[in-house]
Amino acid sequence: MTIRGTKALSVIASGLALGLLLSGCTSADAGDAAMTAGDRTQESQNSVVLAAPEAGVGRIGGNSGDMALKASQAFFDKAPAVVVLGPEGEREAAAGQARELGVPLLVAPGAGAGDASDQEGFSTELARLGARTLIVHGMLPDSLAGDRDVVDGAAPDADLPDIGTKVGATASGFAVVVSAGKKAEEAAAPAVATAQAAGADLHTMDSPDPRDAKNQEFFQEHADSELYAIGKGFGKAKEFSALSATAAGGKQLPGGGQLVFPDRRMVALYGTPGTAALGLLGEQDVDAAIKLAKKYAAKYQPHSQEKVQPAFEMIATVASASAGKDGKYSSYAPVEQLERWVKAADEAGVYVVLDLQPGLNDFLTQAKHYEALLAYPNVGIAYDPEWRLKPGQRHLAQIGSVDAAELNRANDWLAEFTRRNHLPQKVVILHQFTHSMIRDRSTLDTSHPELAMVLHADGNGTPGMKMATWKSLRHDLPEGIRMAWKNFIDEDTPTFTPEQTFEIDPKPWFVSYQ
Repeated sequence: MTIRGTKALSVIASGLALGLLLSGCTSADAGDAAMTAGDRTQESQNSVVLAAPEAGVGRIGGNSGDMALKASQAFFDKAPAVVVLGPEGEREAAAGQARELGVPLLVAPGAGAGDASDQEGFSTELARLGARTLIVHGMLPDSLAGDRDVVDGAAPDADLPDIGTKVGATASGFAVVVSAGKKAEEAAAPAVATAQAAGADLHTMDSPDPRDAKNQEFFQEHADSELYAIGKGFGKAKEFSALSATAAGGKQLPGGGQLVFPDRRMVALYGTPGTAALGLLGEQDVDAAIKLAKKYAAKYQPHSQEKVQPAFEMIATVASASAGKDGKYSSYAPVEQLERWVKAADEAGVYVVLDLQPGLNDFLTQAKHYEALLAYPNVGIAYDPEWRLKPGQRHLAQIGSVDAAELNRANDWLAEFTRRNHLPQKVVILHQFTHSMIRDRSTLDTSHPELAMVLHADGNGTPGMKMATWKSLRHDLPEGIRMAWKNFIDEDTPTFTPEQTFEIDPKPWFVSYQ
């Protein structure tokens, strides 16, 4: 028989070679269309062939019969025999036999509710494979068998054909994933059996995110494999492909992993390197700041089940009283100066958030200025609308504000940048202490899996004042945004202790000290 693994795709930048089974579909759960490869043409909505590696993860969807057909088309060019699951056949027995013999498993039309494959597609696939023997589990009408030999695969003394050399476990270069859950696994079982018969390795995903710690190792071990997602539960095809490439690439957050939350919380020093007047961070050099950040994080650890990560929130652009050369009332800290701190933090296991105070700039313009720093896996971003001016406004004369649409544009860019560079998830902090600071907040796009969004309650004062701000900001907070807290060492009366801070409901995921 001929296995499609001989048509291995080239390795893309992340090291993960991918095949696509979708055409004109945005959702991985909606894709039943086909793409052509080589000199083959698209024959029907159920056909599946491999595409260029940049197209993404191969997706095998539909009901059990459809998925079985697509898996056969994807993994086999030819096969002298095929195992067929007919009505009243035992699915597990058929799947086991297909794997044992190294041949495809097809589901006959009418083999159970929701399982029926297309009759024309079934017959066409048998002809394409050149199968001369059908090893049947259950019943199969003579009209579907044609002039082929039919063997009762369930019979104890079944006269099985001599298939010849079986495919080894690593010969195909395929890897397949399926969503966990009895219903999903049962529906995908025939297609999975065909993939395994072709030599593919299988991974069952409890979480649909490839970057999850329970999934990442499989994607890294199969970085050079053609990857297929079989069944439902994987979200948008393009998005899943990108997350798979990130998982395979292996870049890690400080302390390990590629997802920021919920396995860690962060405690940060806030300020600008070398400028003591702007916050706690700038009161010492980088080595001393690292030690201090770790000391603060350690104070919180007894009050947290999750690991507490030390962090810096560095003011990268500083709101200024003068217009400056560009007339924008915001000055940029040199990239080279901040990079020294970013590198030292990375080596020490400290996360870094770049805080933007844009003046008359927009947030996207300032974020792009620090693209070189955002390329580090330990660097996220914070938007500070208090310092976002409208024409004619000046800092401290009024509280600044920003439209949600502007934040969405910046996040769209940052998510694409993160995805393109196969970086782990990035922290995105939204500073706020009045509702007017973020206009149309309900329209914030929180759908980017590349970003871990956090709303930072920036209010200072008495405990009652701070909690009132906290409660107000949580009202109608869009789903997908976690809460963060700031402790002001001088302005709060008194400053919350670590225990008091982590007694706040809900417990803050990010705490900064200014």
